Amino acid sequence: MTSRRTSKTLATVLGVSAAAIAISSVAAATTAPPGSEGGAAAGGGGELIDLGTFALDPPEHIDPALNTTLDAYQVINALYDGLTDIDSTDPSSPVVVPDLATSYESNEDASVWTFQIAEGLAFSNGEPILPSTFKRSWERAAMLAGDYSYLMNFIEGGAEMFSADPDGTGPEEAPPAATELSGVVADDEAMTLTVTLSAPYANFPAVAGFQLFFPMPEEADAAGADYENQLMIGNGPYAMESARSDEVIVLVKNESWDGDFNGDTWDQRPDRIEFRVSADADTSYNALEAGEGDTARIPSGRTAEAQENWGTTTDVPIMGSYYFQINDRDPRIGGPDNLLLRQAISQAIDREAINDAVFDGARSVATGIVPEGIPGFMADLCSYCGYDPEAAQAAFDEWVAAGNELTEPLPIQYGAGGVHGDVVAIIVDNLSQIGIDAQGEELTTETYFSSMADGSCVICRSGWIADYPTYDNFMYDLFHSDALNGNNYGFINDEFDALVDEAKATTDEETRDSLFNQAEELLLNTQIGAIPLLFYRGDYAFNAERLQGFTQSPLMLIPWERITIVE
Repeated sequence: MTSRRTSKTLATVLGVSAAAIAISSVAAATTAPPGSEGGAAAGGGGELIDLGTFALDPPEHIDPALNTTLDAYQVINALYDGLTDIDSTDPSSPVVVPDLATSYESNEDASVWTFQIAEGLAFSNGEPILPSTFKRSWERAAMLAGDYSYLMNFIEGGAEMFSADPDGTGPEEAPPAATELSGVVADDEAMTLTVTLSAPYANFPAVAGFQLFFPMPEEADAAGADYENQLMIGNGPYAMESARSDEVIVLVKNESWDGDFNGDTWDQRPDRIEFRVSADADTSYNALEAGEGDTARIPSGRTAEAQENWGTTTDVPIMGSYYFQINDRDPRIGGPDNLLLRQAISQAIDREAINDAVFDGARSVATGIVPEGIPGFMADLCSYCGYDPEAAQAAFDEWVAAGNELTEPLPIQYGAGGVHGDVVAIIVDNLSQIGIDAQGEELTTETYFSSMADGSCVICRSGWIADYPTYDNFMYDLFHSDALNGNNYGFINDEFDALVDEAKATTDEETRDSLFNQAEELLLNTQIGAIPLLFYRGDYAFNAERLQGFTQSPLMLIPWERITIVE
C-alpha cells in the first residue's frame, strides 16, 4: 500500500490560529531515539507491560462512540486514526494537520467543511475506508447516544439522531426523530466528505479528529453497544490480540498500518502492549518496583520518590483541570439561594495544602477551569479560588442568617481508588473549620462518571484533559446545556449558553476569546457552578533504562508507537 501522506498539505482553516485547532488524537512530539531515522530506530520490538493506564479499575467503555475517560482513550487512540491529527513538534504551538483526510477547507463563514479522503485506506482486516465509512460511523455513534453524543449537535441533523424527544413534547420511549445525518454527504467516487454544520464553527476540524468521529468497520454496526466486548477492528498502529477482559487488554502491532500524519511507521515500536488492570495506584507502582511491568501511575505522596528512582513525566504541563462540579438541580447546593454557600465552600478550600500533601507539589493551583496553554487563557480569572477562610466564614454566616441551614452533611463525591479520597478528606476538614458539615462519598470507579452524568452529582469530583486544545472544549463540553447528562453534571444557565454559542460561531480570534472569558467568569464568579482546584502535570513513572521515547503529550496521551524498548 502506498503512503497516503506523501502528498498531504496543511488545510486552510478560516480565521483560526493553528494553536486553537489542535486535537487530542495525536501523540506528543518526541525526539526519536538514537539511531533512528524517519521514525525507525535500532533495536525495538518486544513487549511493553503497562501498569499505569488502568491503575484503578477496568475501563467502562473502549468503544470510541461510548468512551469518556482518558484512560480508555489511551487504548482507543492506539487502535484508530482519525480525519485529522495534531503535530506537537513545538508543544507551545500545536498545528492541526490532515491524517486520513489529505486536506480540508471551509466556506466563508465556516458552516460547511469539505474533507478530501485519502485513497487506499483500510482497516486491519482489509475493509476499505471510504467517505461513506465516516458517515455510517458517525450515524452509529449518534444512535448509540453515548455521553459525547452532544457533539453531533454541531452537525445539521445531528440532534435529531440521538434525541428521542428533541422538542421535549413527546414520550420518552419515542424513537429518534431521524436515522441519518442530513448534514453529511459522502461521495465515494470523488472521495469527499462534506459536512454542513448546524451553526458556523471555526474549530470543527479539531473536533472531526476526536474519538467520537473515528471510522468504524461495518461489523461494529451489527454489534451495536456490545462491539467493545468483542475483537474490535481498527486502523491505527495497533490491533487487538483478543477481546478485552476485566484483568487485561492486549494490543499487538498492526503490520498493515501505513503510518502517522507524516508517513512515519515507527517500525521499532513495541510488538505487543499489555495493559494490566490494577486495584489502585499504589498497587500499580509497587508492581513496577517489583519488576512486574514498565510503567505505573505515581501514587499520592510518592512523587519525589518516583522522580529519584524512575523516569517520570512530571515535567510535562498538561492542558487539564482537576475540579469539583456543582449540580444546580440539587436543592442542597444549587440555585440562587445557595450562591453564598457555594462561595464559602470554594474560598474555604486550601488548594496549596492539597497540592503539597497529596501531589508533593507536582501540580499547580488552578485560577480557573481553562488551563494555561489553551488559546484565550486568562490568568487569575476566578474570584473565589484563593484560600480565604475569613471570607468563607463571612459568606457562610450570611447564608445562614438568611434563613438557610444544612439538615444533613453535604456529600462530596469521588471515584474510589487513587488520590481522590485524600483530596476530599482535606476538603471536608477545611469546611468543618467554618462550620460546614460535609462528608466524602466514595463511589465505584467503573461507573462513577456515568452515574454523575445521570444526575447523581451533588458536589462531585471531576477532571478534564483537553480533547483538543480549544477554549470551547472546556466551556461547551463541560458546562453548556447541550452537554447536560453527558460531561455536564448539572450546570444550567441560558446566558452562559448564549455566550458560548456566540463564541463558537465567531471566526475573529480576539472577539471569540473575549466571549469565552466572559462565559468562564459567569460560570465561576456570577453563578459559582464549579470549584477549580488544580492544573495537571504528567503523572507516570516508567523504566527509563528499558523504554526510550516514553512521554505524555500536553493532552496527557502516551504515543505508544514512538516508544522503543531497549533490552
